[in-house]
Amino acid sequence: MIKITLYLTVFLACINVFAQEKELNEILEFRSEAKNNKLTIEERYKSAYQAIKLSKKHNDSTILKSQKTLSYLFLIDGKIDSLYPINHKNLFLAKRIKDSSAIANANQILGYYFHDKFKSDSAYFYYYKAVKAYKNLSNHKNQCSILYNMADLQETERDYIGSEVNAISAIEIAESLPDNDWKYDKLWKLNNLLAIVSNKLKQYDKSLEYHNKALSFSSKIKENDDLNLYSLVNIANVYRRSGNYKEAIKRYNNLLKTKKRLKEKDISTYAIILSSLAYTKFLEGNISNNELEDLYRESLSISISKKNDVEIISASLFFSEYFQNIEEKDSALHYANKAYQLGKELNINEFVITALELKSKIEPALDAKKYLLERIKLSDSLQTAERAIRNKFARIEYETEEVKLENIEVKEENQQISKQRLWLLLVTGILAITLFLLYIIKTQREKNKELELAQKQQEFNEEIYNLMLSQQEKVDQGRAQEKKQISQELHDGVLGRLFGVRLSLDSLNFSKTDEAIETRGNYIEELQAIEQDIRKVSHELNTDFVTSSGYFDIVKALVDKQTSAYNLEYSLEENNDINWESLTNKVKMHCYRIIQESLQNIYKHAKGSRVDISFEQIEDQIKLIIKDDGAGFDLEKAKKGIGLKNMYARVKEIQGELKINTKLNKGTTLTIQVPN
Repeated sequence: MIKITLYLTVFLACINVFAQEKELNEILEFRSEAKNNKLTIEERYKSAYQAIKLSKKHNDSTILKSQKTLSYLFLIDGKIDSLYPINHKNLFLAKRIKDSSAIANANQILGYYFHDKFKSDSAYFYYYKAVKAYKNLSNHKNQCSILYNMADLQETERDYIGSEVNAISAIEIAESLPDNDWKYDKLWKLNNLLAIVSNKLKQYDKSLEYHNKALSFSSKIKENDDLNLYSLVNIANVYRRSGNYKEAIKRYNNLLKTKKRLKEKDISTYAIILSSLAYTKFLEGNISNNELEDLYRESLSISISKKNDVEIISASLFFSEYFQNIEEKDSALHYANKAYQLGKELNINEFVITALELKSKIEPALDAKKYLLERIKLSDSLQTAERAIRNKFARIEYETEEVKLENIEVKEENQQISKQRLWLLLVTGILAITLFLLYIIKTQREKNKELELAQKQQEFNEEIYNLMLSQQEKVDQGRAQEKKQISQELHDGVLGRLFGVRLSLDSLNFSKTDEAIETRGNYIEELQAIEQDIRKVSHELNTDFVTSSGYFDIVKALVDKQTSAYNLEYSLEENNDINWESLTNKVKMHCYRIIQESLQNIYKHAKGSRVDISFEQIEDQIKLIIKDDGAGFDLEKAKKGIGLKNMYARVKEIQGELKINTKLNKGTTLTIQVPN
């Protein structure tokens, strides 16, 4: 017997292992399909979600890998908003299983998400975490990429020193990597970024040096036309900013030698070159107005057709300054306003400041002062914001390092405390479970007693009500019989005799004296009136109203009594089409008790001031509606008390249906439907 049990256990374990192995292979297959770029994006998403669904039956590591596959799909599909929730989960799982590579990856993507959303401090925080993690993993390629992202972020926020530090660190790492297009592309981007930073710091010689370095790296890349073009345009821009207009014009003209090819391949860059050339010639001051306007208008026309908002602003600012110089103030103001409004929409404060400066020079004195003050205010706020963001970047680095040191010191202390906590938790847990079980046992006993008492009370109430209904039926039968007897006697006895007297008196009408005729006429009229009154009483006494109003009278007596005690206003409506005699005593009794329980709940719990009760006949159903103006309650969250449970039980017993419509502070409506 023991051997059979052992064999069976081993057999079942083998089956379980094979089943898990099969499911893991399915997960791997779904992940592979999700990464297959030959499939449609919808098919890849479907496979990724299927992999996650199956992975949830396995460990955290399997779930994490499947979720990383879905994150990759969001990234390549440009679904930026979906990146945060999935990578937030990935970061949590990665920390739980201490997967350093996954931690670095999740932090990197979260940094990218916040970078795209222009939330610089959050982006920098996650980038910094990621770069530290990749450094510990000796993953220099990803470390270099994130350092570039951090430097680019800092340049955007005008933290030029911080941007230089991170860019130079990234260059040192990139130079140590094997030679390939990725390395040269990254070195071009980093040197180009350093050149831009130097240009903004007005270190023009240094900027040219970095641009030339960038150009040397782009020349090593196979498809380098775009990078070369950007470097050459940037170099010409540096010469213009440094005041070397002749060299700048020379370089812009060199770029325009391939005008046809440039217009076909990159017309937006062609427009930038045109506006830059026009502005440089304007600054040099040695060209006719017509030629300048032609260059400006061609550049602006291209930018508008391509919806290149940044270049539209740039060209508009150049145009405004040009028209101001030739004293065409209306045109100058038109383009300044255009640049100002578009800069505001795009939230590009550098352009807004330049536009305000131009407007302050063009507008009349009063308006000029207003725009000048706005420019100063915006400039000051930007400087304050720049200082704040630089401080944030520094604080993030400092706090991260500080937390790291604290974690090392606290780790040993935590290990000592964890043992003590474990024992304390065990003892506390056992004690809590014991107390909880005792509480449940006690509570259950009390509930059983309450239910038992409620059941006995219900049975007792039913007996009383049945007796009451039986007694009422007997009384009603007696009353009906007595009324019939009185009616018969009135009709057959008194009314017959009165009819005979009327005939006798009628026969005396043959006497012709005026007095006799008048007297007899009076008697006859009086007798006729008595006859009509007796007929009316006889008819009313013979109508058996008890059969249709007995039960409703009992309900009315209950409602009168309880609403008076509870100080409630009420209305009670009866449908005359209802045949109460067709209802069983059980149905009547349960409806009576539901009304009684409802009135008590309105007074005790709902704190209402009015109740409306009505009976309706709908085909073969009797509908009882009880509506109050009390506090109401949340039906989904509220616990069902004994009263509510009894209502449901009563309605179920008579094969009816109970609906409760209630909202907080909106009152409650009970609707009970029972078969007739």
